[in-house]
Amino acid sequence: MELLQRAHELAVARKRRQSRALVERAEPGSAEELSLAASVLVELRDPQAALPLARRAVELAPDDWRGHLAVADATYQLRWWGESAAAARRAVELAPEEAAAHRALGVAANRIVGGGPEARREVKRARELGGRDALRAPGRHSPWWILMFVPPLVSAVLLAVRDWPGAVENVLGLLRVVPPALALLYINLPSRAGLTWSERIAEIRVVNEERYGGGGRAARIRAGLVAMPWGCAVAVGAAALEAPAQAGDPLPASVVVPAVLIGGVVLAVLARRNVRLWYGERFLREVFVPSVFVRVHLVAAGALGGGVLLLTLGDASHDSWQVLVVGTVTWFLLGMISTLFLYGPAEPGKKPEKEPADS
Repeated sequence: MELLQRAHELAVARKRRQSRALVERAEPGSAEELSLAASVLVELRDPQAALPLARRAVELAPDDWRGHLAVADATYQLRWWGESAAAARRAVELAPEEAAAHRALGVAANRIVGGGPEARREVKRARELGGRDALRAPGRHSPWWILMFVPPLVSAVLLAVRDWPGAVENVLGLLRVVPPALALLYINLPSRAGLTWSERIAEIRVVNEERYGGGGRAARIRAGLVAMPWGCAVAVGAAALEAPAQAGDPLPASVVVPAVLIGGVVLAVLARRNVRLWYGERFLREVFVPSVFVRVHLVAAGALGGGVLLLTLGDASHDSWQVLVVGTVTWFLLGMISTLFLYGPAEPGKKPEKEPADS
């Protein structure tokens, strides 16, 4: 227990590798130890590893509020708002005088549509019980990363106030893109949880495989979300081939035919490997490939690629290319929003399934 308490202190102090080393040395057996180990991993922003420990703690001691709190915090970091709120409500029932339980319920309810009143009530109660310190969410990011967005703001102002030489404008343009990208990469580095990239991806794959591998409505929606960017990529590629023709200078068939055929194969292989990497073989074979949404994307990809080939080989008119461009743009927009309406809301009388998790 002392080892885990020290690990928690190091995690709060952002000494992540030292904290991770202590957690790996510890061998939690009791519900209390499992809850504490899970809370350390949540503090390290490693909910994939924390959740099994927290659930095991709940199994051993279902009336111990700390296990339910650990489940709530881990699922909150996984963006499973419904499950997080349910676990936090149980923690509040078991320990109504614990500020951390009210804090967990408040932040989870705030993410659920219609949960605003409950969120405000629980956050207020948490502050009454523990003061402002009680509102601190475990594993929260340091606020200093926000400074990475200062260069883009300065760059935007400088570009707006006057004209600059070409080289200076290029540098200012880079300042608008690179720092935010670096900031997003930094806050998601697995080393911040004491992990390597391969360890982090393996953890995410295990959680996703357990959650979505068995099928169900949430798995179908997840398949649609995973397919969406690949469908949009097909539309972007088709638009790149159509743009010169629309401008009156179509690309030669010697460029278009290999681009369509090779590009299609490359996108299909990359999509398959991406799904297997993040979700596992079972999800790929039993959920993703049979998905109606994925098949719609494949049909649209074939239609766009075939249309580009036919118009290129058939010496089509400008109006024909214009129609294809409109179709490509339409599919790009539909590909981005179709997940919102393809499956619709949960059927009345059925218990809603857990919300999809981000990869």
